[in-house]
Amino acid sequence: MTDGLIKRTALFGTSAVALLCATAGATAQAANDQQDATLEVEEIVVTGSRLANTNISSPVPVVQIGSEQIDSRGAVRIEEVLNVLPSAFGAQTSSAVNGATGTSTVDLRGLGAVRTLPLIDGKRLPFGSDSSAAANLDIVPTQLIERVDVVTGGASAIYGSDAVAGVVNFVLKDDFEGIEFDGQVGFHHSGNSNSFMENVTAAAGFPDAESTADGRDVFATLTVGANSPDGRGNITAHVAYQNQNAILQGDRDISACAIGSNDGPLGFGGIGCVGSSNFRRFNTDLGALFQQEDGTLVPLVGGPAQTYNFGPLNYFQRPNERFNLYTRGHYDITDNMEVFMDLSFMNNNTAAQIAPSASFNRPFQINCDNPLLQNGLGPNGEGVATFFDALGCGAIIEAFENGERDNVDRAFFNSHRNVEGDPRVSELDNTNWRIVTGFRGELFDNFQWETFGQFSRVKTQDISRNDLNFDRVQQALFVVDGPNGQPICDPARNPDAGCVPWNILGRTADGQSLVTQDAVDFVQGVGITVGETNQRVVGGTIQGDFGRYGLTSPFAEDGVSALAGFEYRKDELERIPDDVSQIPGGRGLTGVGGGTLPVSGQVEVFELFMETQIPIVQDAPLIRELSLSGAYRRSQYSTKGDDPITGNPTSNDFGTNTFFVGTNYAPVDDIRFRVQFQRAIRAPNVFNLFLTQNTGLVDLATGPNGLFDPCAGTTDPTDSIPSPSASLAQCQNTGVSAAQYGTIEDNPAGQYNIVTSGNADLEAEVSDTFTVGTVWTPSYLPGFSLAVDYFNITIDGAIATIPAQTTLDRCIANGDERFCSLIQRDQFGTLWLDNSNFEGIRTPLDNIAQLKTTGVDFSAKYSFDLEAIGLGNAGTLNLDYNATWLRSNSFTPIEGTDEVECQGLYRGGCGVPNPEYRHIFLANWQTPWDVGVTATWRYFGDVELNGTSGNPVDAVLETRNYLDLVVRWQATDFAEFRLGANNLLNNQAPITTSAGTAPGNGNTFPASYDVDRFIFFGVNFRY
Repeated sequence: MTDGLIKRTALFGTSAVALLCATAGATAQAANDQQDATLEVEEIVVTGSRLANTNISSPVPVVQIGSEQIDSRGAVRIEEVLNVLPSAFGAQTSSAVNGATGTSTVDLRGLGAVRTLPLIDGKRLPFGSDSSAAANLDIVPTQLIERVDVVTGGASAIYGSDAVAGVVNFVLKDDFEGIEFDGQVGFHHSGNSNSFMENVTAAAGFPDAESTADGRDVFATLTVGANSPDGRGNITAHVAYQNQNAILQGDRDISACAIGSNDGPLGFGGIGCVGSSNFRRFNTDLGALFQQEDGTLVPLVGGPAQTYNFGPLNYFQRPNERFNLYTRGHYDITDNMEVFMDLSFMNNNTAAQIAPSASFNRPFQINCDNPLLQNGLGPNGEGVATFFDALGCGAIIEAFENGERDNVDRAFFNSHRNVEGDPRVSELDNTNWRIVTGFRGELFDNFQWETFGQFSRVKTQDISRNDLNFDRVQQALFVVDGPNGQPICDPARNPDAGCVPWNILGRTADGQSLVTQDAVDFVQGVGITVGETNQRVVGGTIQGDFGRYGLTSPFAEDGVSALAGFEYRKDELERIPDDVSQIPGGRGLTGVGGGTLPVSGQVEVFELFMETQIPIVQDAPLIRELSLSGAYRRSQYSTKGDDPITGNPTSNDFGTNTFFVGTNYAPVDDIRFRVQFQRAIRAPNVFNLFLTQNTGLVDLATGPNGLFDPCAGTTDPTDSIPSPSASLAQCQNTGVSAAQYGTIEDNPAGQYNIVTSGNADLEAEVSDTFTVGTVWTPSYLPGFSLAVDYFNITIDGAIATIPAQTTLDRCIANGDERFCSLIQRDQFGTLWLDNSNFEGIRTPLDNIAQLKTTGVDFSAKYSFDLEAIGLGNAGTLNLDYNATWLRSNSFTPIEGTDEVECQGLYRGGCGVPNPEYRHIFLANWQTPWDVGVTATWRYFGDVELNGTSGNPVDAVLETRNYLDLVVRWQATDFAEFRLGANNLLNNQAPITTSAGTAPGNGNTFPASYDVDRFIFFGVNFRY
């Protein structure tokens, strides 16, 4: 998309508002005196300051979301409201499955959720879980929100660490009186009319999804509040319950199968259902073999007939059940002192389901005198060999009989999909308690003070069910003839009672598996991980207007305001997995690439901070206001935990300085200019510091030959599999031998092993934010405002791993030892079949990266009476436009490497889609008939794949436009009804073979794109 087109699109909403302004201009001014006071809109509020009761505008841009806008989306999860903002990028939502943490997070500017600081009434939230440092937004009481303030840019001098990309402050209702019940029922509807995917699944012989309604969501809240009889206090109690049903990928045509390259008859348009080769696969001395339905062994050649379609059973939307309790109160002890307290509880239980597990080529053994090895020829004797012969067991037994071997065991790499069992399910339970209490008051009628303490505790439990237990599978593969001639588990190697042979070697002639339910029950295992995080915060501030004491500019009426404060914070985290969950390389639970390892540590910080606002000139010719704002914070950190590599106790101390300076200049009341510079930091958290060495998965970009590993492919010209895109010499740099070259198998799912670890010596990230903008509120157009702000954020020393894609690309390109030394291939030459000895691409954590993002934010609002433009008594129209024009979003993985630009791109190191332009345009019509109609137009620009791909659907994810509509009817003074639909026109999400795991899911990015239509009906009763 050209810059010119983008610029025209970016300004469309503003132009539309301006056109309406021009139409209404003359009549609106004439009707000004007759307009109702409710039609006036506040000037764009710019906060991001702890100072209160000043007449000086802040230079920090802020976007506000009101409670009505939350209701208009039918949102019961606050992250769903935030994710439609142009400045927000998809993070952890209920659509995250493979890689889900069971939490809800927000990611401003695409810089990572850990670099966005969420607050409730200006107070911090704890770690989200024992696997996620980003705060869990499930604790936020959605229906108790009065507004959400979103500051996009550094704010550490004001709020402390983590406020690098910005701050999201949830301002809750105070002094609530009465009883309010709000209930809503919603469901998802998909017509499943993607003709391209219908052809893809038809070519593979897979069923196509039909029109469906599912994913039912029930949400109910009750809020009760009362003032004290003497009018000096208030107490409010709020309770909420949510119950959401699951959506399966098999019920959406875009995710009915996992897709990849296929130019043959089993594909359509160059795309086919590729599935996973981890189905009925056996690696033997004769090469990789596939077991057909009747038990016949044939060469593994891939394609739908020999791969497993893992998509249909994966969740597209996780089910969850959530309960919130939030109580708050305050009371004036004296005329100058108030006590306050917030107490909250949240429990969320959700489940992430993916396809059944498999033995995944783990390093199993099998005994060559196993009677089941005689299978393999099939009912017609057409198999390439029996298992006995394919594994070379004749020679092994002969060597044993000649005394040349101690046993008749041999390696048995196989990957049998546990279709006889159940899908893998991770049950994620998150319980959160939080209390905030303190005092605030006034001294000498001029100084306001506050002191507070807060404590938060998060308890988590993750139960992984239906995976295969490596030890039990191994026992069930050691099979001998029993006393009655029936195969039994070898009694000499059967420590667990109840072992039943896992007969994956034989099948019936009519295609039935010989794996019994008793065998499934024996080999399926359970892994349990529990964790706890605690946060303690104590702080206080005092502020005042020093103009009363003569500290005032001679050119200004208002005096200098200043604030000073302190804060102590301690974050602790402990994660305790059971023994089987800790074993890496799939040798605990076979479907887990990396073990879930224990983590324990703490981070303490003591901070002193100050802030000031200085009016320099006021009410002078061409200087309505000129002011200066500034802040400074000194933070001293102390960390304690176990070294992630050695396991020995370790500690570290470091200090940081953050500051802020900004200015406002308003020549007249109608226009204001603002500029600010912020130095912000993100201190390393417990995960960054103390996470022990582990294995995981990464999604690599598709190469020019359609494969993910540049060294995968065949050199056999008669084979349909592409040849490697890298030369033998290049691949040898990555650890490929000459014998392996041309025989290495690619992973159809694009997922490869990585080895990760924390670093106890990490330092704080340092970021610089610069913004400059203008706010226009013309007096001749009451109700109109326009804000335009340029932003530039640079993060140095960003805590990051060297991306696996960068490591592989650099090693292939020039053989750089810095990168080649981080690659360890397995015995098959792959980077995915085996990781029992930490094979894969190492991704060490360090302060090595640089992140940058620049762009322009647009915000326009216009509210006017329709009578002013000649439409009679037709009510009022409120227009609200917010857009981001992303000029750059880049990262430098490590010093000395090239900068990677991600603006307008996705994946290949760029993660989720980064469109050049996004907007949300809202039009609200308040009729004189107690009916309100709100229409929202969401625009998400196109993005290209960062890298090359032979898959046509990967090249560009096209622009998406979504229309949301809600109608609200105030039936009585006490009752309101609402009916709405998000993505009313049911525009489907774009598909790609490079979506990968969370936040990717189901061949797309459901945190960025709507995958269906959501319809909801709600009621609100208030007395």
